[in-house]
Amino acid sequence: MRCVSGQAGLFAKKMMKGFLGLAVVMVMAACSNKEQAATSDVSQIAAQVNESEISIHQVQAMLQLQPALANQLGEAAPGRLLDSLIEQELAAQAARKAGLDSAPHVLQAMALAKREVLARAYQDQLGEQAVAPDAAAVDRYYEAHPELFAQRHQYALQETVIQATAEQAKPIMDSLAGLSSVESVNRLVADSGLPHSSRHSVQWAEGLSMDLLPRLASLKDGQSISVYRPDGLVILTLLHSDLAPVTRAVAGRAIQSALLAANKREIVKKGMATLRQEAKIERKGSFAQQPALGSAASAP
Repeated sequence: MRCVSGQAGLFAKKMMKGFLGLAVVMVMAACSNKEQAATSDVSQIAAQVNESEISIHQVQAMLQLQPALANQLGEAAPGRLLDSLIEQELAAQAARKAGLDSAPHVLQAMALAKREVLARAYQDQLGEQAVAPDAAAVDRYYEAHPELFAQRHQYALQETVIQATAEQAKPIMDSLAGLSSVESVNRLVADSGLPHSSRHSVQWAEGLSMDLLPRLASLKDGQSISVYRPDGLVILTLLHSDLAPVTRAVAGRAIQSALLAANKREIVKKGMATLRQEAKIERKGSFAQQPALGSAASAP
């Protein structure tokens, strides 16, 4: 069981992209001087910095916002974060002494930070409505994505980026379908006469975009796929791949976390859409002619 649990943890780290929360400066900007000195219980004070106090609660809040750092430093994390808060408090005191707390650009930044903190708190509250997926949902996801699990591979790739317009890229993309070796791809690119660069990399399946992974999974060694982007044409050529399957037992926790995160994103998206529908929004000035792009809310 210990071995399976360890594999599950490693797989989850690769599969999931952690969201670290708001920046430290935003948290400090959101806290007023009164909040910093609010506690009267000496046992709740982590440090006294001149006339101001840093509470244990603030240190704990920073630990929650930076879980990766907390895991990396272990028992030393609270002390390291407290040192960071002390540095910030010293700088904040110096800023107030210099009158920077009334500077227009500082007031604007603090207002933006407060708005973002409140928005994040509301979206977090929405996300709490999400229900963890059951075993059947996890099973369905596992079966629907063999390229991530039962047929998971590690891919050795050559990535070639060509500086090309859409018109220049089309004949290259059309020719790729008939090529079956990296040498033939390199000749095609060289014959185009267009500026280009290439690099080799090794990628695990879960580290690749889900838009690309199914296409890569169907390739044989030497074959390529291409993607046209505004900055040029990207060609991914499969050098070789190694099968590295993941069992349902190992993948289960990562799948459940991924599905729960997706549920949260969907709930937040719907919640923000409702707010937009109920609100009266009128764009002014130069923004009046720009079309609304809809909610840009992110998951908690």
